[in-house]
Amino acid sequence: MKQFLALITIVFSLKCYSQTIEDAIIGKWLKTPKEDLVIEVYREGNQYNGKLSWAKDSEKKKSEGAVILQNLEYDSDKKTWKNGSINDPNSGKTYDAEAKIKPDGTLELYAYMGIKFLGTKKSFKRVATHSNAVGRVSLSYTGN
Repeated sequence: MKQFLALITIVFSLKCYSQTIEDAIIGKWLKTPKEDLVIEVYREGNQYNGKLSWAKDSEKKKSEGAVILQNLEYDSDKKTWKNGSINDPNSGKTYDAEAKIKPDGTLELYAYMGIKFLGTKKSFKRVATHSNAVGRVSLSYTGN
């Protein structure tokens, strides 16, 4: 009986741990090195989407709140999110998308059309939000 309870505890612990890993992408991410936009990634069912949360550029500001990252699915074998798409609100084009979190905590987002190695890679750092007394939101790094 003790072995059975130990086995159940281990299986439950592993299940909780795997959920934490796949949800590591959830949060607000600041594009680097330009620091000109923030994407907020959230989970919807078994997929991950992202909306444009903040933009420095006035053209991109018009798209704040728009869902630009869609349908990413976590691949536990490769520890990446794949099979998604990303929309460029300026051009209207949609690209295939994959993402991974590097050991230093940087989110790498790959956008490509058909052939991954011909695509482009963008880097993001996780940010924390803080409200000040007048209700404005400021962003700060939470990682390295």
